[in-house]
Amino acid sequence: MKFWLPKIIFGLILIIVAFLLLKNQDFIFAPSGEGSAVAEIDLPVQPKKSTRLEDTTIKPKSRAVNKESTNAAAEGLSRFYASINSDLGKKGPRIKNHVVFLPEPKGDIDKLLEARRLVTRPLRANWQGDKESRPFRVGQTVFQKLSEYAEDNGLQVIWWLNRDFLVKDPFRINKNIIDTAYQLGKGVEGHFENGVSTFFCYRHRTLVLIDLPTDYIKKQCTLLKSKTGYN
Repeated sequence: MKFWLPKIIFGLILIIVAFLLLKNQDFIFAPSGEGSAVAEIDLPVQPKKSTRLEDTTIKPKSRAVNKESTNAAAEGLSRFYASINSDLGKKGPRIKNHVVFLPEPKGDIDKLLEARRLVTRPLRANWQGDKESRPFRVGQTVFQKLSEYAEDNGLQVIWWLNRDFLVKDPFRINKNIIDTAYQLGKGVEGHFENGVSTFFCYRHRTLVLIDLPTDYIKKQCTLLKSKTGYN
């Protein structure tokens, strides 16, 4: 009996322990989240950047109105007229309806021509220059462009008139410089009471556009006429 008593007691103890384990298994094996409170930590939330189209679209820079070309043309005309007549100053002449109003010509045109004749090598009386297509563009003036083309041919222009004319519509003249000057003179003569006479002064290498020619000009220079014989 003494031999079995300890074993019986040990067996009872095991049965009691097993009973207790079976009865409290939900508590013993419960997940940690349910069996105990977990401390929560508030992390700072980084705000999301907007990715809307308007935030990522690169807007083109607005273009400023380019007025440089217009100003350059106006300044070019002012310099041109100031170089031939100091009375016009920096502001340039008055312009209205494509007509450029110039001061009345001053000085003695006969003396101007004679002084040039003395220092200029004469051309042949029938000299005409090369035939070229010469453009006249909007914003340019008849006197201005004729002077440029004449200078290219070794000539000067005396515009003995109180008006010049802005080119309203572009055009070209496909002729030599002498015939070009004549055609331009005919084109503007309606603006003058006495018309416009165009002379080629070959001894002076000069083209003269004038409304009232002097006796000197009539003798020393050639009045340009139409090829048909009608002026």
